[in-house]
Amino acid sequence: MTLSFEVVTESLSPRREHVIPVFVKDTRFNSSWWCSGSAKSPVSYCRFLDGDEEVVRAKVLPDSGEYRGYTSWACPVGGVTEIDLIEVRIDLRRSDRRYGRQAVEEIAHHYGQPVVAMSLDETSDGFWRSLGWTAHVHPDDEDYRKYRTLFTSV
Repeated sequence: MTLSFEVVTESLSPRREHVIPVFVKDTRFNSSWWCSGSAKSPVSYCRFLDGDEEVVRAKVLPDSGEYRGYTSWACPVGGVTEIDLIEVRIDLRRSDRRYGRQAVEEIAHHYGQPVVAMSLDETSDGFWRSLGWTAHVHPDDEDYRKYRTLFTSV
């Protein structure tokens, strides 16, 4: 089983223009992430399909490079691919189809390695660890609440 990948909305402009995602409203996804708000470019909003069913959404920041203070990892010259948000449709999470893993692999293939992600919460921490990614805690974060954990693919 292979997911198909589609860019829904994208601006790769180096100018910091606002980009609003254009996803079809679907209550099985977090509407505050996908149906409102905006991001500054460069940004790509993507969706992943199993057949004709949308199963995963992602917000990707190509050529990202702002990770000051994470002393256990150095961002390579030229930046990285950052997965800013990724969401498997709520009714498909924890299935044996591994949609999240497949989507991350496709993002890495399309946008390039290395790939990084900033933790959202303990649930997302578990996902990134399940992929074998390395966690980098900000050294100034004694209680793990001020800074998000940085996860790196390599």
